[in-house]
Amino acid sequence: MFKWLKRLLRIGGKVKKTRRPKKRLLRPKLKPRIRLKRKKKIEKKVLSVSDLMTRKIIPVYSNQNLSEVAKLFIEKNISGAPVLDKNLFVGEISKTDILKIVGKNDLSELTKEDFGRLEKIIVYEVMKKPICILENETIEKAKKMMDKFKIRRLLVIDKKKRLIGIITRTDLLKGESKEKIKEKIYTKIDEMVKMIEKESLDISTLSKKLDVPENLVEEWAKILEESGLIEINYRAIGSPILKFKR
Repeated sequence: MFKWLKRLLRIGGKVKKTRRPKKRLLRPKLKPRIRLKRKKKIEKKVLSVSDLMTRKIIPVYSNQNLSEVAKLFIEKNISGAPVLDKNLFVGEISKTDILKIVGKNDLSELTKEDFGRLEKIIVYEVMKKPICILENETIEKAKKMMDKFKIRRLLVIDKKKRLIGIITRTDLLKGESKEKIKEKIYTKIDEMVKMIEKESLDISTLSKKLDVPENLVEEWAKILEESGLIEINYRAIGSPILKFKR
C-alpha cells in the first residue's frame, strides 16, 4: 500500500517542462538618414502697383458741377479724380477735360467767366470711362498702360473691383529709384553669400570687401541667419564670424 502511494505521489508530482523562449535576433540599428538642406535662394521682390499707389483718394461726385471740381483740383493740387455716384465708382475726370471746355492751358488761367461757364456743366456729362489696374500688377505693366492710353494716372482696384487707390507717373518715377536701390542691395547680398560660401569670414573683412558699413553687414547677416543660410558666431574679441550652412 505504501509503495502504491509513493508511485501515485511521484506521478502527481511530475513537473511539466517549460519551453525556453527563443532568443530574438537583434537587428542592427540603422543610422538615421542625413537630410541635406537645400540652399534657399534670395528672391528679388518685384515692385507691384500696391507698393507705390496712393491710398488716400480725393473723389468728386457725378452731380457736382465742373466749377466745383476745378476749385477742388486747384485747392488740393491734383490733376484728376475718380467719380462716385452714391458711393459707387462710375468714372473719372481730369483737369484736361475741364481745360478743353474753356480753351485754357492751366487751371490757374481760369477767369470768373470761365468758372461761370463751368458751373452750368455737370460732371456726369463729361466724365470718362475709368482705366483701371489691379493692385497686384507690376509697375512695368502700369507704365505700359499709361503709355498706351496716353494718360498720367491709373485708378487701382482690388480683386473684387473695389476702388482702393490711384497711381501716377510721378509714383512710377519714385518706384524706379527704389527698384535701383533694391537691385544694388540684392547684388551686394549675393556677393556676400558667395564669399561666405567659399570660406567663413568676419563682418569686418566683409565690410571692407563689399565697401559697406559693418552695422549694415550685420543686419544682412541676421536676415540670412533667420532664413537658414548662414550662422553667426560671436567672439569675445573681434567682429562676429559668418559661416555658411551646408
